[in-house]
Amino acid sequence: MRPLLKVIVFVFPSWIFAATQGTLGTTSTGTVNVSITIPALVQITGLSDITLGSTTAFPATGSTTACIYSNVASPLGSYYVTATSQNTSGTDFRVKDSGTDYIVYSAYWNNSSAASQTTALTSGTKTAQQTGGSAVSLTCGGSANANFNISFSSSQVQGAPAATYTDVVTLLITPT
Repeated sequence: MRPLLKVIVFVFPSWIFAATQGTLGTTSTGTVNVSITIPALVQITGLSDITLGSTTAFPATGSTTACIYSNVASPLGSYYVTATSQNTSGTDFRVKDSGTDYIVYSAYWNNSSAASQTTALTSGTKTAQQTGGSAVSLTCGGSANANFNISFSSSQVQGAPAATYTDVVTLLITPT
């Protein structure tokens, strides 16, 4: 009985999942199994640079809208955000002048186009799952569905030397 059992184990997988072949006759029918795997995909587009210019009114705020596409199924259109400051120190977002001076600032994510301070960001840290991404259009139908915004408080800029300060923030969108 043991040799027969070995034959069944080796033959069983090959005929249950494979294409079937037709037989000789006036017609012949075969079958082909078709499968495709669509991975979870995300995309961020529609970003603009944030330039605050010279200001004496605080808080000084700026924002950019974005289009987030996500084909994640549960919940539909969901995604995660990791924002990373080029000038980070620990988890702080910082702008830098041409020398060695830095100013810490606050950064936020909103899963709608409004520039509200919904989700506080820490540099290099992934957010909780966000919803509201478009699952049907790579261009979000021409409308923004997310917002990245920043804020400088008077206490953050107090004592900073006069200069132009800059940063580059990388916004990484992931499906998981």
